[in-house]
Amino acid sequence: MAGRPKGTALNGRVRYFTDGELEAFMKAARRHGRKWDCLWSLVYFFAMRIGEAVSLRLDDVGLDAHQITVRAEKGGLSRTYDIPERLERKLRAWLKERAGRPEAKENPHLFPSKVLPRTGHMTQESGWKLFQLTCGKAGLANPHSPHDLRHTCASQMAAKGDSLVQIARWLRHKNLASSERYLSDMNTAEHEREMERRSARFL
Repeated sequence: MAGRPKGTALNGRVRYFTDGELEAFMKAARRHGRKWDCLWSLVYFFAMRIGEAVSLRLDDVGLDAHQITVRAEKGGLSRTYDIPERLERKLRAWLKERAGRPEAKENPHLFPSKVLPRTGHMTQESGWKLFQLTCGKAGLANPHSPHDLRHTCASQMAAKGDSLVQIARWLRHKNLASSERYLSDMNTAEHEREMERRSARFL
């Protein structure tokens, strides 16, 4: 299906990063600094909405217990997750750097705002701007949004055979119907690829 950018929405299906795009994006985030490496790693791995990520509080991150609590938006469910070792290292590195930043003084948020009042967290708008900057540094021409990292996580789960219940639980959905789109999208995309393979010799 030449001419259709990979990872873009088609017929109402969700947008996602291809493996190559995701690798390039995360490499660009690491080069950009510990803050962005930590932020986008959290968004991708825990399938967070950008609002959930920027509003994380220090007391949501329990490194002694190796756990993090994501407080869901849009009527979803909040959930506490175990933090994998690689992601915990990123969190510890960012927290060490964060401690030396002036905006972090007496600020309860993991990603504090750089503007007054100093008790606030980074805005979603700032997150969007840094996301686009990271996409640019990664050389990604396709239109993407931070939410595509959430879609990518869910699509990867579906592709690996995770159940609808597992996907819904990981994404903090209250209803299974909210997660069905990822299985439907994967099945539709795979059928299209199969149709392309079948017809290749005749087209």
